[in-house]
Amino acid sequence: MRRSAPKSSREVAALLAARCVALRDAVLAALAAPTSQLRGLAGEWSLAACGGEAEFADAFAQTIAYGLWIDRLDHPTATPTVAGACLRGAATPGPLARALATAAQHRGEIAEALGQLETAVAASATAARDEHGGLYLYEEFLAAYDGRLRREAGAYYTPAEVVHAQIVAVQELLATEFAAPLGFAAPEVVTIDPACGTGVYPLAIVALALRRARELKEDPATCASNLAANLTAHELLAGPFAVAHARVTRALLAAGARLPAGGVRVVQRDTLARPERGEDDRRRIVVCIGNPPYDRRELAETDRGGWIRHGDRERGERALLADFLPDAALGKHAKNVYNDYVYFWRWALWQACEQAEGGIVCLITPSSFLRGPGFAALRGHMRAVLDALWIVDLGGDALGPRPSANVFKNVRTPVCIAVGVRRGKTAGTRAAAVLYTRLPETDSREAKLRRLGALQSLDEFAWARASDDWEAPFVPTTSGAYGDWPRLVDLFPWQHAGAQWKRTWPIAVTRELAERRWRALLHADDRAAAFRETEAWTIAREGIDLFDGSPLPALASLPAEAPPPRIERIAWRSLDRRWCLADSRLGDRLRPALWRAHGPSQRYMTTLLSSGLSRGPAAMACAEVPDLHHFRGSFGDKGVIPLWRDRAATEANVTRGVLGVLRDMFNKRAVTAEQLFAYAYGCLAHPGYTRTLADELAEPGPRVPITRNVELFARCAAIGEELLGLHSFRGGVIEGRARCVVPVSEQPRTFEWEEGVVTVGTGRFAPVTPEVWGYEVSGLKVVPSWLAGRMLQPRGRTSSPLDALRPEGWTEALTQELLELLWVLERSLALHDVQAEVFAQIVAGDLVAASALPLPTPGEIRTKP
Repeated sequence: MRRSAPKSSREVAALLAARCVALRDAVLAALAAPTSQLRGLAGEWSLAACGGEAEFADAFAQTIAYGLWIDRLDHPTATPTVAGACLRGAATPGPLARALATAAQHRGEIAEALGQLETAVAASATAARDEHGGLYLYEEFLAAYDGRLRREAGAYYTPAEVVHAQIVAVQELLATEFAAPLGFAAPEVVTIDPACGTGVYPLAIVALALRRARELKEDPATCASNLAANLTAHELLAGPFAVAHARVTRALLAAGARLPAGGVRVVQRDTLARPERGEDDRRRIVVCIGNPPYDRRELAETDRGGWIRHGDRERGERALLADFLPDAALGKHAKNVYNDYVYFWRWALWQACEQAEGGIVCLITPSSFLRGPGFAALRGHMRAVLDALWIVDLGGDALGPRPSANVFKNVRTPVCIAVGVRRGKTAGTRAAAVLYTRLPETDSREAKLRRLGALQSLDEFAWARASDDWEAPFVPTTSGAYGDWPRLVDLFPWQHAGAQWKRTWPIAVTRELAERRWRALLHADDRAAAFRETEAWTIAREGIDLFDGSPLPALASLPAEAPPPRIERIAWRSLDRRWCLADSRLGDRLRPALWRAHGPSQRYMTTLLSSGLSRGPAAMACAEVPDLHHFRGSFGDKGVIPLWRDRAATEANVTRGVLGVLRDMFNKRAVTAEQLFAYAYGCLAHPGYTRTLADELAEPGPRVPITRNVELFARCAAIGEELLGLHSFRGGVIEGRARCVVPVSEQPRTFEWEEGVVTVGTGRFAPVTPEVWGYEVSGLKVVPSWLAGRMLQPRGRTSSPLDALRPEGWTEALTQELLELLWVLERSLALHDVQAEVFAQIVAGDLVAASALPLPTPGEIRTKP
């Protein structure tokens, strides 16, 4: 049966990848023969930079495969053969031409695999041709060829519209800031792309520079020669490097350029390695532009980074990354700095702003450095070495509480374009001016790309000035009325991260199940595997009692019949209480401080302090120690805010002096800590808050409008008190409308909602309104989430064989808990309507400015021991 030709770029990539794998294996086998002629090229390539024969075979096969494909696109009527591609590319010297010539000359060693590759290219005539000339096939090719390599290399192509916007921005700044109207083609401008891939940025720069030359009636050939001498591109992977070298060479030759003696300055190298001695660019304008790779893993101090990360001790060269490392107070956030994109930022600033008198850095990278506490030192260094910085926040967080479209396909990390300028030697005397703009979160990917693709000037954006404080976020401080409200964390100064087990089995939906899993752990043949050890916690490690701090023996030493530890309720997710084995030996970060401050009068608010809030309440309450991700199931941070700092409820978690200010304002009418807590909850815990303040809440950390009207304060506090009782299940749940109309007869496997009826296995609950079913907390669907965790096969990850132990059946207690959840939501929705009215009255009235209230002291912020 004849196989049909591929019809899409993905099918083309998969076919080419399969044939490339076969060619790689054939090359490796040929190299094993003593008489192999391919060894000549292998030696020239230094066995793929000393990686050995396997690395050379990989690089050679990729180069041939992608070279044949590019030749096919450039010459669609020609028969795709290595010999033909070699002849057609003879005028373009470089590694691609040498690889094709070697393959043609020594075809006999790899003839079968080479023939199959040529046939595959011939069958893929126009399936992946696009307006960009096939430049972007490499991402899909590498994903099919070696997904691990693609992830580690950060090989995600940059849309042409993004490239256009970056180049236009730099071109404009070269003209306005450095009096270089020719921009990239000016003889005094040196341009470097630190990770060029298949040459997207260099090719676009050449095209724009030549258009600019024609507009200014300059000689295109002279400008092309300037580019040939001054345009540098680095690429680590051999395949895309060879293609980029060939395509840039071809583009410059077509424009009449006179190439340097060594050819175009497209080089295969690790940008982050120790720099080679070369031409001195100190008196020239240096531009670093591109899309450096990033790593979505959590990297450690010992991971990649090369010379930038580690320096060279033998030569006495310090690690430049040290300038980005946080101080001791923020040391726990240092892990965020160990990321490829951060290393490239440090390199680019050093190259363009610290080695040259003037320069521009324009990169598109993840945007975590704009706000994250671990990047304070980075921001301080950037403000010191730059004179001005423009940030275009493109959004693109697909997983967070405020999802938005990403300009990159298959990337779910928010990104931004940052353009920094150093005009000369004056940088560092004052903090750089930081200007910020953000594309609308509601824009689709297509709308964002259209905006970027049409950009002609940075003036087209509406810019807002960020703080001039050295280490402040690169986003504007909140302005207007909202910015004058006190922050929630300034009213209640002690915040803490919730409990984190790093394994799921110690959390159970019933007390009985928690105890059963404990017994199964101690009776397991492999106790370590059942426990699910991590680097931090093993069964050989001793623990401490969460409640009194007494020592506990290691799990490995316990007899099989040892009694279980305390089984406590835990606030697992918003309005979802479960049971846990409250034992420090079972979790990596169980937050002993929270357990020691936990008592019968304790209440907690949870929210997001480092991520923007989305639809639904801005805070949720509970009366049990919360899980790290209690608020919305992910993005947990130090968003747990207790009412009390001690178990006996004698020390309120309220900034000293705040209650006194309120008492004086209300004519000596005392305000208690409980009332202020309830008032804040009344303001925050309803969808009207996030709906009204959607734009303001893009900046993490909610604020509380404090009314000067004593009656309005009391009314809001009363609503908040009722909600606190409802959401903590401590205020007495009043029966609502929902009923169990058909009992659940067995442990359910599925659930659904349709026309007011929730079906749980064989059971039915009604009436359940769409509003109750769809109740949301920043993306967490409360009722579906509650049910999903109680199915026979619950959704989500598992961590050990102990997770397979499930409840033996659906109980009356579970039915009652589900009904109580539905009743709580019914009443909450009714209160939310009232809250919205009261909140509107509060905001419209006379408010207390944040500046009128005392700020917490460092001692109040610190965790109580």
